[in-house]
Amino acid sequence: MSLSDLTLKGMEQYGGIDIKKNAEKNTYMGFVYSVALHALLILIYVGWTWITSEDDSKVPHFRRKITSIAELAPPPSTSQDMAAPPPSAPTVDVARPTFGIPVPVPDIQAPNQTMPTNDIPMPPSDNTGPAGPGGPPGGEPGGAPPPPPPPQDKEPSEDEFIEVSEEPKPTENIQTKVQYPETAKRSGLEGKVTFSALIGLDGRVLNVKIDKADYEVFKQPVIDAVSKVRFTPARNGQTPVKVWYTQTISFKLNSR
Repeated sequence: MSLSDLTLKGMEQYGGIDIKKNAEKNTYMGFVYSVALHALLILIYVGWTWITSEDDSKVPHFRRKITSIAELAPPPSTSQDMAAPPPSAPTVDVARPTFGIPVPVPDIQAPNQTMPTNDIPMPPSDNTGPAGPGGPPGGEPGGAPPPPPPPQDKEPSEDEFIEVSEEPKPTENIQTKVQYPETAKRSGLEGKVTFSALIGLDGRVLNVKIDKADYEVFKQPVIDAVSKVRFTPARNGQTPVKVWYTQTISFKLNSR
């Protein structure tokens, strides 16, 4: 069996043979279709232009050719267009106020009054300050007396800030002066007590306050011991001052 026997009827011109055979025909048909399409587009454009131009011809147009400037209309007058000024308000005679106008009073009717003065009486000065005789009292600039020293008998509060150059110090060990309560020993109680003591100008304890205590039984022994201890007073420069002193006392059985 040969290859020609396997070829179906009608397929001997299929493929490249058919393309070559019909190439001229297809090219001609494509050219005809292209020309027809362009002609159709041109007809549509011409028809649309004709329709729109016919509509424009129905609208009346008024045109006038101006040959000289004299044919132009004069410009509008600005004096006629200006708005008239608003009418002025009618003037009404207003009576002048009578209050606040000084009225002269004859001298014989003016009361004889004494005007107060701002003179402030000054305390007598012995003029023995550093400025010497005739100088300002107390040697202060401008003659102002020196400020009075702060009162030392006032008891400061615990939260009040007092400037000191030397803190108070106990002359004895407060921890060794505290007596351990017998009831606390038998119960095996241990704890701490924080106290605040007001130290006077001579170093004596003026007041004792318990700030914090682990047990109530520890408060009174601390107060009794601190009240018997003397302190070196706090000082601000060379001046003793009252301040509060704070310390914590420990109660431990193994240390006894």
